[in-house]
Amino acid sequence: MNERHPQLIETRSATLERISKDMIELRFKPDVKLDVEGLGEIVHAKQLLCNNEEMDILAILPADVDFELNVLQVDHHTENGGCGFAKRLAFAAQSQLNERLANIYFRYHPRQHATAVFLGEADAREWLARKLPPPSLS
Repeated sequence: MNERHPQLIETRSATLERISKDMIELRFKPDVKLDVEGLGEIVHAKQLLCNNEEMDILAILPADVDFELNVLQVDHHTENGGCGFAKRLAFAAQSQLNERLANIYFRYHPRQHATAVFLGEADAREWLARKLPPPSLS
């Protein structure tokens, strides 16, 4: 890991931390209303942490997250240049409502790489712990 780049970034909506050479943990803050601008800040922070290296992302919502409805209409990844080096995204919803909304969101705004929504954080971590098969050379 290049020590000149940050390992922890705090935005007004989330804390992002590069917890290993190939994973970023994104924790949305409780008692913060998510909006389009705040999600843009998160994507830009993720870009800094990726540092042109392939990363898995573990995103964890608080169970009672509040958000502006227009956040569901925007493809935040595409709108903000994404993290081109992000591989898999495991999204821990923490409530059934969040799980349903996240599944709807990713259905309308699919990502290029594997994305999975889980009710709990443990299942999301387990999914990310599975090794990816090596790329085929076809």
